[in-house]
Amino acid sequence: MKKKAAIIIAVLAAVAVAALVLFDAVRPETFNNSFFSMNTYCSAEVQGRDAEKSLAEIQSIVEKLDSEVLSRTAENSVVYNLNKNGEAELDSETATYFSLLADISAESNGAFDFTLGEVSSLWNFGSAPSVPDKNRLSEALSHSGYEKVSLSGNKITLGDKNAAVDFGASGKGIALDSIKSHLETQKVSRAVVSVGGSVLLYGKDDFKVGIRDPKGGTGSIATLTTAETCVSTSGNYEQYFEENGKRYHHILNPETGYPVDNGLVSVTVISESGLLTDALSTACFVLGIEEGTQLAEHYGAKVIFITDENIIYTDSETKAMLSLTDKNYKLAETE
Repeated sequence: MKKKAAIIIAVLAAVAVAALVLFDAVRPETFNNSFFSMNTYCSAEVQGRDAEKSLAEIQSIVEKLDSEVLSRTAENSVVYNLNKNGEAELDSETATYFSLLADISAESNGAFDFTLGEVSSLWNFGSAPSVPDKNRLSEALSHSGYEKVSLSGNKITLGDKNAAVDFGASGKGIALDSIKSHLETQKVSRAVVSVGGSVLLYGKDDFKVGIRDPKGGTGSIATLTTAETCVSTSGNYEQYFEENGKRYHHILNPETGYPVDNGLVSVTVISESGLLTDALSTACFVLGIEEGTQLAEHYGAKVIFITDENIIYTDSETKAMLSLTDKNYKLAETE
């Protein structure tokens, strides 16, 4: 069997994040850092009296959150031990994360599901991906389901010992919220932090955010002007491979275990909460435009859909914040 595998891991360079931050000019007292964590590229640009010190602290926050809480492979992490032992005691902050993610799972009718760890492992995106055996995929899928996870106080329990919690679709947003909380205690006037396709825009000034070309171009197809917020993008271009002439991407439908195929190529969510933007960008991608819009509205978030026909769908308020930069794309008429 001839197989062509071409893994595209999002944001391998600072300008290739799903949402690119465009600065009008280099400002004084600006410090930059980049590093690799959470299996993705991370970058930070910070201004202010504590900027240089904050850079190192930002990296430490992301790496510690990954290794001690979210990682499925780090033996000291909460998620690793939860999957291994079937239960775990959480600190109050982590319990809050789980509670909100469970709520998103319920509100999306399972379109967002943080128990797809074993299903994702079978696809093996990011390493040597291939289409899983149908029987093995069906078996793994039978052990998934957010409703099998229960939280009582700070104790979390897996109802199925073969279930595997995976924060791949929310961990980057959680990192942004932790970073934002830290920056609020520092003398920092402005910061732009990206953890993969999730970006924190921090400060009183307006920001210009470029929405990446989902068809493989290196630039942006539109510019979003926004105040301080978080922005996350899920796209079928981020991780994918080809096998027997068919393309498979990493955004999986929790019902089937196979990549979502609904005509969408990119979904961007805007919210003050990084966790919400990250989780909702996946959920809205799975749900599609109509149901995804309703879900985003439920959480007070804004959402931008891009279809494989190069049409951009969003609400009238967000449309007013957008400026197209690529003539190959067009905005859908607002109802």
